[in-house]
Amino acid sequence: MRSFIAAAAVVAAFVGYPALAEEPAGQEATRIEIDQTAKTFVFVIDGEPVALLDQTGLHVRDVVSTGEGVRNRPEEFQSRLDASEKKD
Repeated sequence: MRSFIAAAAVVAAFVGYPALAEEPAGQEATRIEIDQTAKTFVFVIDGEPVALLDQTGLHVRDVVSTGEGVRNRPEEFQSRLDASEKKD
């Protein structure tokens, strides 16, 4: 499981190609935000965070997989997202 997380992080870091469609001014609608301070990757689609990758695992909006099984805990995703944004 850790090798999958490491592979996802590497892919996220190197495959941030811009979309071919014209994006609104400011930020792209689909992007990966990398926070070096919080040590997280936040995957954003259509302006909404849909997944977060941190040292504890890959957290998807409605599903959390930490290597100890898969759980449906959207409130845990939101709390991790909020904690990540507070570290800025």
